[in-house]
Amino acid sequence: MATLADSFLQDLEDLEEDHDGDEEAAAAAAKKAVPAKLPPKKVQKIDEGDADAAADAEKAGEGAEKEEGEGTTKVSEMLQNEEFQKLMDEVRERKDEQPALELGKQLSEEDTEYPLITRCNSLVREIDEEMLNIHRFVRDVYAKKFPELESIVVSPLDYLQVVQRIGNTKDLTTIDFSDILPNTAIMAITVTASMTTGTSLPEQELDKMMVACDEAFLLNDCKRDVLLYLESRMSGLAPNLSALLGAALAAKLITAAGGLLNLARMPAQNIMLVGSTKKALLGMSTSSYHTQGIVMVSDLILSTPIEFRNRAVKLVAGKCGLAARVDSFHESPLGQVGTQLREKILQSLAKAQEPPPAKQKKTLPPPEDKPRAKRGGKRHRRIKEKYGQTEFKKLVNRVKFGVDAEENIYTEEWGLGIPFFEGKPQAIKSQKFSKEKQLQQQLKAQKRQRNAAAAGNESGFSRFPALTPVQ
Repeated sequence: MATLADSFLQDLEDLEEDHDGDEEAAAAAAKKAVPAKLPPKKVQKIDEGDADAAADAEKAGEGAEKEEGEGTTKVSEMLQNEEFQKLMDEVRERKDEQPALELGKQLSEEDTEYPLITRCNSLVREIDEEMLNIHRFVRDVYAKKFPELESIVVSPLDYLQVVQRIGNTKDLTTIDFSDILPNTAIMAITVTASMTTGTSLPEQELDKMMVACDEAFLLNDCKRDVLLYLESRMSGLAPNLSALLGAALAAKLITAAGGLLNLARMPAQNIMLVGSTKKALLGMSTSSYHTQGIVMVSDLILSTPIEFRNRAVKLVAGKCGLAARVDSFHESPLGQVGTQLREKILQSLAKAQEPPPAKQKKTLPPPEDKPRAKRGGKRHRRIKEKYGQTEFKKLVNRVKFGVDAEENIYTEEWGLGIPFFEGKPQAIKSQKFSKEKQLQQQLKAQKRQRNAAAAGNESGFSRFPALTPVQ
């Protein structure tokens, strides 16, 4: 009787036999699939054109391999453009030169330097687009390492600087970002990096990303040179806008708008958003991003209190449009209009910041002294006679000057006599009797009458004798 171990051994032998059979079948199928060799005559007969084509294909393959090898060092196509390099050399040569303009004249389309200025206006926008492309490339590569960094650092240049400093470092507490980012952003990056799910990048991708960051910084330097050149030409190109905003800010605004004519055609509400960029708001802010245009960097707006900045932005944007239109028509070449517009903005902002006047108490209107129209006639005369002042009252009211008033001692109350009458004045009883005194006087009179009647009956005498009938 076979044991359990013997049954396991038998199963293993069966499996080995099946495996050997499968290998033999696969070898037979491979022999059948081998193609027949070409005859030697056909291999030797190759045209010269086919040989040239094969050589070109080999060269193309080698070039592709070289490009793949050099791809780690070349990311930006603009830096490899010869036209761009020549243009930057010309800009750097003329950057420190001052334009030879007569007093009271502006740069016009007939000047030899005007085409270079217009080309620089468009060149700044092209450089910005190229830098954004590099930022997208680095962002896509570095998302494998730190995907949350994009939402914390929004500015492209700041993002590239942070990426270049971090690299594959895991502990970010040893890296100093104080010269790039505020403290709130640094804290957010440090905390988020400790909880991120990203992985380290390969050396090849990391090297290519670092080269892309260096090229972005080089393009930023080229952009700075172009802006410095345009700033030196703003006094001749747009003197009024330069007087209003300053040469540096005027150059940035014109380049962001695509030229002076495009800026002159823009309405004020669009000028406020020219060159707007997203600004990250971290901490206790209610919104995560804030859009900020180039005009917001003006000293007119930054020197205004926060509660009046919306008004200041509207004023500056409107006056920028007016100044650009004046410059586009080549009027006021010395910038008088721009200076006047700046003074008007300062005056309106100062007036808006004044405290409201205190409330003044309104005086009552003067009374009308004109006599009213009264009703005449018999009825009116009777009422006037009834309630009018009598002659006696008029005499009582008359007082002699320099004579003291006499005291009235004939009445219970003290009063004044009438000094008008000559001789001995007559006593005038005071008319101020209270009801209680009048009642007492009446009671006293009644009592006297009763006493008198009682006294007559007691004496037995009568005024008339009593008459009796004759008996």
